[in-house]
Amino acid sequence: MKYYKTLPEEQETVVNINYYARTLHLYTSKKSVIKRLNAKLGESNKTDYINGYVTSASWSISFADKKRINIALSRPVLIGQMK
Repeated sequence: MKYYKTLPEEQETVVNINYYARTLHLYTSKKSVIKRLNAKLGESNKTDYINGYVTSASWSISFADKKRINIALSRPVLIGQMK
């Protein structure tokens, strides 16, 4: 998979909790976070492309899937390992 070179100041990760629909929605445009989330949660629900390059991805997780929510909200997955 090829990734688009998004400028650092344009990279973002958004966590949205929809209590009414009982879902957690993750969106990211940062290449390293996309790779970690794909490895831990599986393929994203939606992936955006520009000229064949991945620009962003998003995942939706039901509140019933507590294991995936714990994985998705862990610091090493969202931020990475601290050196």
